[in-house]
Amino acid sequence: MAALSPLGLFGKLAEALAEDLAAAGVDRDSILTEARVGLGGGYGLTSRSWDLVVLNEDLPVIVVEIKVILGSSLKNLRNRLDDIVAAATNISRTFDGPDRSPYKPCIAVVFVMEETLATTTPRAAHPVSHLFPGDTQPEPTSYIELVGTSFSRMLADGLLDAVCYLIVETSTSTVSEPFPDQSFDAFTSKILEHITAASQGHTSGALSAASLGRVLSRGDDVEEVIAGLTSTPEGLSAAEGAVIRERRRIVADLQQLALDPETNETKMHQAMGERYWIFGGQYVGIADRRSIAPLDQYDIPLICGDGSLEIVELKGPEVNLVRKYRNHLIVAHEVHQAVNQCLNYLRALDEMGAALRTQYHNEFNTDFDFRRARGTVVIGHPGRDSSAEATREQVDQTIRSYNAHLSRLTVLTYADLLESAERALQFASDESSTPSSRR
Repeated sequence: MAALSPLGLFGKLAEALAEDLAAAGVDRDSILTEARVGLGGGYGLTSRSWDLVVLNEDLPVIVVEIKVILGSSLKNLRNRLDDIVAAATNISRTFDGPDRSPYKPCIAVVFVMEETLATTTPRAAHPVSHLFPGDTQPEPTSYIELVGTSFSRMLADGLLDAVCYLIVETSTSTVSEPFPDQSFDAFTSKILEHITAASQGHTSGALSAASLGRVLSRGDDVEEVIAGLTSTPEGLSAAEGAVIRERRRIVADLQQLALDPETNETKMHQAMGERYWIFGGQYVGIADRRSIAPLDQYDIPLICGDGSLEIVELKGPEVNLVRKYRNHLIVAHEVHQAVNQCLNYLRALDEMGAALRTQYHNEFNTDFDFRRARGTVVIGHPGRDSSAEATREQVDQTIRSYNAHLSRLTVLTYADLLESAERALQFASDESSTPSSRR
């Protein structure tokens, strides 16, 4: 490991290690060292930050903890080893289980110890070293051997996947590797093996950031995991990229569903579910209750960033959108009916808004400004409307003219809604993939 000079060891060890890994065959652009990347722990402990992370297709495939023990810090040796055990156990718990284990990153450690009289002098036998009859390994004779023996056991037990254990003699700037299974060559070989396996999983489609998100979302520790993944700019960028790709897939599925002759309002409503982001970035969620005013039940009551509501009324994609009237196209009767239904919802909120706001504040500790509610009607799809034999452009123009005379309500077709969502996600995808957002 020639690049590890004392200056590199004690000053910029992570960068020196990254360059050595790149020289061994790891893509340098996939190695993150400038910011510590966090991964949530399965035991609910604070998100652990790792000194070096290797990404593959937005997934962390290698996480490296770096420890340096100099002469005067020998008293902290056992604490450092305990830290490594805790970190490895915590992250292993996150990926425990048959569905998560394929995504478990290679847990690696680089441990550098200075060769001094204190680290090479034979140690006194530990008073509890033979409490376990099954442990037939001899007691280490020095602190250098103690560390290497501990790492050998961790590797054998699968707690760690790769260890690079180096002894540095500072006066001569020499580096030695006392344990063959913990040499730099063994270390890089294990890392390259893990990266190759991960790449094969990506190529076959078995592993992806989006599928990892779905796997993690089924667990009860998803908040801790995501908090860790997004705790740094690199992790946040990777998480954003995975979310964007998954959302684009959802939009593509919805577009196909809307064109399916068998799809009706109920199927579209079920497929859209709680995905309020389809309607745009100005919304922060969906209200817990679909019935707010008496006699009314809303399809999707969106919560705006300013505390007001947007009442979304969904109709089927098969509904007629336009018809001919005196040589011109006008919106069909079904559109008028849906609009008036939504307007009645808004009128009820106007009339009862003040009382409802007080009631919701007192009973549910929720503050909505009901008197500033707006409405959106999502109805029909130009690809399924053959009533007037109108082109897509004619349908869009007719609805735009109709919307121009509405002040608090907008009519959208499913085509307009989903194409707008796709354009927004495409823009976000382009932004997140720029070099400045990944470095």
